[in-house]
Amino acid sequence: MVSINNVGPNVSSQFNELMVSRRTPVIELTSVYGLSNLRDLVETTGAGTVTNTTVEYQVETTTADTDSATLDSVERGRYMPGYAGQAGIGVRIPLPPTNNQVFRWGMVDDENGAFFGQSVADGIFVAIRRAGADTIIPQSAWNVDQLDGTGTSGLTLNLALGNIFHINFTWYGYGVIEFNVVVQNPSTLAQEVVTVHRFRPIDETSLTDPNLPLRAQIENNGTTEGLRNLFVGGRQYSILGKFNPEFRITSERRTVLVGEAGVPVISFQRKAIFPTGSARPNSVSVTLEGVDIVTASDIYFQIIVGGTVNTAFTNFPTPTTDIPDNETALLVNNTAGTITGGDVVFQGVASGVPGAANRDLAVANLLDFELPDEESVSLVVGTFSGTSNVSAVLRVTEEW
Repeated sequence: MVSINNVGPNVSSQFNELMVSRRTPVIELTSVYGLSNLRDLVETTGAGTVTNTTVEYQVETTTADTDSATLDSVERGRYMPGYAGQAGIGVRIPLPPTNNQVFRWGMVDDENGAFFGQSVADGIFVAIRRAGADTIIPQSAWNVDQLDGTGTSGLTLNLALGNIFHINFTWYGYGVIEFNVVVQNPSTLAQEVVTVHRFRPIDETSLTDPNLPLRAQIENNGTTEGLRNLFVGGRQYSILGKFNPEFRITSERRTVLVGEAGVPVISFQRKAIFPTGSARPNSVSVTLEGVDIVTASDIYFQIIVGGTVNTAFTNFPTPTTDIPDNETALLVNNTAGTITGGDVVFQGVASGVPGAANRDLAVANLLDFELPDEESVSLVVGTFSGTSNVSAVLRVTEEW
């Protein structure tokens, strides 16, 4: 038996066994495929833009005082108690901000998160956002290595070169949030991960919600002295351990007459706020689970993300499904007759055999798709000719 000592904290169990953690990727986004409604959530004001240069995402504002540009990942990272979470993002900033302009990048939404940033007032900084209020720690106050050449690494951070930024955290509510920068040692030319700051919450949780998108943002907050860019490379969120989330499967069923144009038989959409009374956005992860369709005619079906249905979404329970409203983060629509727009992410066909049930037509193919925060998902069913009554069930998985 070998005991491993003098490598930071004890890495052996009580039986001198080596303890390791395997990284489980939850989000992995490269920057070479362009913007996608299914992967990237873009929000801009004024003349702000988010584009793709074929190699990097370019978040950009002009000199207009109202400009802002935000690139979020559609999918949110999900934290599991008992493990560490890690958000990572590659960022390059050719020119620093001017006047009241602020750059931000990390795991953060409008209400909550942890991120790196840069402004004239605070220079380069790390920050914790809680209930919409930011606690900013400037580079000169980082408590591990200020990356200004005086720290234990002896290295200096240069944002113009492009760097990888990691945020590690353990969230039983009260764990430490650790900010790391991946830089190259100019002497050895080796890549090194340098911890720059550790944040410990006092008398409250560190974050109000650990399930967060990966964000890069510029806000002008007034007139600036020139066009500014923030370039984004890869983005990732991982669990340092086995990812085995708790979940519930939410479903709805409907029988309806469909024709060749297709009918949005069942649609789901996230509630804006969940749980009820919360001040933070709905962060529940929703993935597609499967469909059941019973038909006496040959039919096609599509899974459409986004789009607009012609009737309103409602709360559970419905007349057909007794799911308590406080047990789901979703709204449902089982009355619509038409849908316009949206992106088809899956489609299939079923052969109509009288009296036979065509079941589980797409279960295996729908498991890995994450529903974007602000979009709906619809099961659309239609015939190849004429009309037919169909009975269908749409199932999604909620992780919470």
